[in-house]
Amino acid sequence: MGADELAESFDGFVETIGRLAGELRDDELYSSPESRASAHRFLLGMTIARLEEHVLFEPDFPFFRVLDTRIREGGDNSDQRYLISRLNPGETYRIWGTLGDAQRLEVQIYAGDPYLGSGRMASYLAAEDLQVSEDGTFEVIASSVEQPGNWLENPADATRVLVRQIYSDWASAATPGEVHIDRVGHEGDLRPALQPDDLAARLREATSDLVAQARAWPALVKKGYLDASPNTLSEPFDPGSRGGVPGRWMVRGNFALGDDEAMVITAWPGSGDYQGIQLLDPWFSSLEYANRQTSLSGDQAHRDADGAYRFVVSARDPGVPNWLDTMGLVQGVILMRYDGSTTPDFPEDEHPRAVTVKIDALGDVLPADTPRLGPEDRAQEIAVRRRHVQQRFGN
Repeated sequence: MGADELAESFDGFVETIGRLAGELRDDELYSSPESRASAHRFLLGMTIARLEEHVLFEPDFPFFRVLDTRIREGGDNSDQRYLISRLNPGETYRIWGTLGDAQRLEVQIYAGDPYLGSGRMASYLAAEDLQVSEDGTFEVIASSVEQPGNWLENPADATRVLVRQIYSDWASAATPGEVHIDRVGHEGDLRPALQPDDLAARLREATSDLVAQARAWPALVKKGYLDASPNTLSEPFDPGSRGGVPGRWMVRGNFALGDDEAMVITAWPGSGDYQGIQLLDPWFSSLEYANRQTSLSGDQAHRDADGAYRFVVSARDPGVPNWLDTMGLVQGVILMRYDGSTTPDFPEDEHPRAVTVKIDALGDVLPADTPRLGPEDRAQEIAVRRRHVQQRFGN
């Protein structure tokens, strides 16, 4: 392969970014100034992720790339730190580290892209099944042949491994834990210099994946979220068929609120050890969650005397603990997660429900003893959130 082919691959990647930007600008979701800004940020985040996934990182000499505040894709959970590495199918890898203050740690291997509608979840190690030493360290082996201890199958069609570190109590999770990956038997190999043909191939892979990702998430939002009636929630569902976590229930919804309106969501604690609610933009990217309160976990949220959580979704701060800040978005997405479920069914009388009211009428639907927060209280909450996110991602 000559230099011209490398140049063509590079130029093709750059041209694809421009073409996808044009598609986003033509999308029906590209309406308000907020959506226009978030559309371009979405594409930039997708570009960073695809470069890291295919060009900068490689399965022969693996390192985990981090889906963090730079890269908000695929309904990323504000309470999670996602670690991703491509795999050579059938080979043996060691995933090791420390649990730290994570509420849960899960490891999952994909074949293809089930969340894009192609492929499957190949294997999964739940937090409940992860064997952790007394000192908080752990080791997981991914291979084609079963191993003692923590093991995941790395089958002949495997593509990548995903680790989820889940943090529920942001005020106390000061030690985020570490997770690393090695290709067993190759820890001392010398990494060869990058060659033109190899880089050209990687750029072609990145280009193809960028097109798929940039088109898939807005399409999912339109068909799975915004096609429902405004300010409504779905029934709980199992996301496993699209690469989600076994033992998890999810609820999806949307909001479309005026400046003087609020959506009040009533929910109950699930049977597992983690639950969370968050707001996302029309491109299925998390809203700013370090310096704004756009998400709350069960440990962060205020629980009323009757045992229920009542979340208030609005653009204006209503001065209550469980406010979810829309950041002025005209429309957006709601995601609720319940992890570690110990029951096969989600009780119907505990399905989350929503009602839309004027902000001035919140007193009619919230309990009379709902705590009130002033600007100083909110600023302190934001300071706690910011500190945790800095510690979680090490920046």
